[in-house]
Amino acid sequence: MKNRNYSIGIDGQEKDFQFPEIDLPFTVSKDEVWKNLSGQLDQPRIEVRSVSLNPFYRMAIAASLILLLGISGFMRFYTKTVFTSAGQHLTLCLPDSSVIELNAQSNVKFHPYWFSISRTLTLDGEAFFKVIHGNQFKVQSLKGETTVLGTSFNIYSRDNDYNVTCFTGKVKVVSAEKNEIVLLTPNEQAFINKDGFLRLVQEVNVKTVKSWRDNMFVFTGSPIFKVLHEIERQYNIKIQFKADSNLTYTGNFSKSLSEKEVLDLVCTSLGLKFEARSGNEFLVE
Repeated sequence: MKNRNYSIGIDGQEKDFQFPEIDLPFTVSKDEVWKNLSGQLDQPRIEVRSVSLNPFYRMAIAASLILLLGISGFMRFYTKTVFTSAGQHLTLCLPDSSVIELNAQSNVKFHPYWFSISRTLTLDGEAFFKVIHGNQFKVQSLKGETTVLGTSFNIYSRDNDYNVTCFTGKVKVVSAEKNEIVLLTPNEQAFINKDGFLRLVQEVNVKTVKSWRDNMFVFTGSPIFKVLHEIERQYNIKIQFKADSNLTYTGNFSKSLSEKEVLDLVCTSLGLKFEARSGNEFLVE
């Protein structure tokens, strides 16, 4: 194919010239191209439809989601509290079959429906724990936190006093104020001193620690007000104390004795006297 073209020279005159021939190879014929395009045009169209849910089904799905969230929230945050009154001991079986023995005037709180996921509870008072092996078991108290996997131990957490005694296995104790950590093995005890520091006692007499479980009460150089508080707790009585608060008591007694017999035992050894008042009240001086 030849094309005639003109160009303007430097002198302003038109000059005749030709582009060189270009031979472009094209292996597809016109008929084949048309056939291909016709085939594409004849293909059926794919219709895209938008599907809208019936309003009833939308409401049902939304209600199901709300119900599911509500059940999950209930299981997660529902709290069960078990407490003992003065003069009462109680044995509690937890959802994982671990066992707690609660001393008088103590309480535990936990989430029963969430316990298989997180074995965590709080304790105020005194309790003995026998924990089934499993995932982490955590006991939180005001002054510290105790963590185990499977073991037995005793926790005393009242007012400013906090101590943990390991009977079997291993127990990790963390102080809340100083964030100190102590790992206990059997017959060891950790306690928090008056400055908030965690201290370790090795080879503690575990028979003395567990004596309350056998309705025996053992005191060694204990301040008199703590001894009287324990008597109040175990016998559900009120004691008005009017004497030297620096006195200490060493001795033991069984709960098989009456409250008057116990008071007589303690007061006689310290040169004190007690007097029964109205109801369940006593005066010690």
